[in-house]
Amino acid sequence: MLADLLLPEGCQLELDEVIVEKDVVTVMVHPLQTTTLCPDCAQPSGRVHSYYWRTPADLPCSERRVKVRLLVHRFFCDNSACTRKTFAQQFPMLVMPSARRTNRLATRQRQAGLEHGGEAAARTLTNLAMPVSGDTVLRLVRSAPAPAMPTPRVLGIDDWAWCKGQRYGTLLVDLERHRPVDLLADRSAKTLADWLKTHPGIEIISRDRAGECINGINQGAPHAIQVADRWHLLRNLKDALVRFLQQHQACLYAAAASPTTKKEPESPNEGVKPTSPAEPKPPTKLEQQRQAAQQRRQERYQSIADLHQQGVKIRAIARQLGMSRATVRRYLNAEDVPQASKRRKRASFLDSFLPYLTQRWANGMHNASQLYREIHEQGYTGSYPLVNRWTVTMRKQNTDTTTASSPKTPTGTQSSAQRPWSAYSAVWLLIRDPATLSDKQQAALTRMLDASPLLKPIYNFAQAFIRIIRQRLSKAMPPWIKAVVEYKIPELGGLARSLMQDQGAVLSALTLPWSNGQVEGQVNRLKLIKRQMYGRAGFDLLRVRVLARPP
Repeated sequence: MLADLLLPEGCQLELDEVIVEKDVVTVMVHPLQTTTLCPDCAQPSGRVHSYYWRTPADLPCSERRVKVRLLVHRFFCDNSACTRKTFAQQFPMLVMPSARRTNRLATRQRQAGLEHGGEAAARTLTNLAMPVSGDTVLRLVRSAPAPAMPTPRVLGIDDWAWCKGQRYGTLLVDLERHRPVDLLADRSAKTLADWLKTHPGIEIISRDRAGECINGINQGAPHAIQVADRWHLLRNLKDALVRFLQQHQACLYAAAASPTTKKEPESPNEGVKPTSPAEPKPPTKLEQQRQAAQQRRQERYQSIADLHQQGVKIRAIARQLGMSRATVRRYLNAEDVPQASKRRKRASFLDSFLPYLTQRWANGMHNASQLYREIHEQGYTGSYPLVNRWTVTMRKQNTDTTTASSPKTPTGTQSSAQRPWSAYSAVWLLIRDPATLSDKQQAALTRMLDASPLLKPIYNFAQAFIRIIRQRLSKAMPPWIKAVVEYKIPELGGLARSLMQDQGAVLSALTLPWSNGQVEGQVNRLKLIKRQMYGRAGFDLLRVRVLARPP
């Protein structure tokens, strides 16, 4: 009975003794077989040459490590034609040749490595009385047999980044079974085409609109139905709108402009006491840097315009000025000198304490050191200079407010010019549902539309495109493409022409239920696995973990 619990079924071993010590349980066993086959010539032999002991580790018992002390016989090979003279007895049901752990222990350690990686799995297994090193866990993971993957009927394809902007791979997902099928080391068309040729039978392929992916599918599976991902279609529209806003800075300035609600005086001097003009404040160091950067952009813009008027090609201009061709083209398409956009505010350690600091400031506490000590006792882990910079900003805001409300300052003047919105912030006003916009956002959108006569038709086309995608209006897509091409809007014209070239996949996206949504989820899981290994894992180890782990 005890042997059935401690030993695997069918191993043909007999239990001799169980030695229980403080931290280790030793199981003494010996084989029941008196004869065995030579591994080379397969001739049975019963003549014993010698014996030795093996001590592989086994699954723990009652939080104690278990060792199997196994008696192993070495036999003579009596076949004179065989090159092997002696051979050791093997126990494949219990332990593999030369292994230091039983099969069932290796399986558990390998599964932990597939789930958690090397070092994390090693720490967990050590706590579970199955001690092992992180390197051994990775060796067990690499030795895992590749799972049998049937050829999918519906395949999803997307790329993933080893290093963003430099090195990419390709992930293939079975959209019906919701699990990865394979991982490719690059995203070239040839690699994808070769894989598709070796896996015939794929009927539908969902993909993004990258050129290499399209070429690989056309070469490897020309008869498969291609489905363009709907999210990427909306992303293409957003990118086109961002390019338009970057070239029309007036729209960004209009979005950032504050609406004036005060009634303008009938005469310039009405309600204003005569005062001597205030001396302008010298610009701060940051303002000087911004002015210098804007001056450099102005000179660069003028140089590009002059060279272009002289007939110099874009490639030559980029080489001469040390710029990229995309930047040169953006400057040429812009109506005026591109302005620096307002940066998005980043998260700070101080964010969760701002309500408390604001209240204390309103109560009269303006000492940065005291404020720092108070929030430090509440769990603040940031630095004192961060609190000090906040107090400096608050003092400056109070000074500006006092100056603006003073009767010495004429109504309507501003201490500094309003910075424009970034194109990536303003574009959301163009692609969101107008019914979901707040009053403030609706006012900013109205100012943007009034600032450029081209923006209103672009906005109408964008809203129509979004409705077509979200409501799956396949019959409305060809007329939309035709209308955009005829209207001759440069920013949307490129999008319309690319949709025309990929019209079959675009229409399939509006008629079939498949998309790359779950592929993006698998890419996110792949990134998690890759970062668990701190980027040090090779492609073979990453592939094993992505494919072997359950979804």
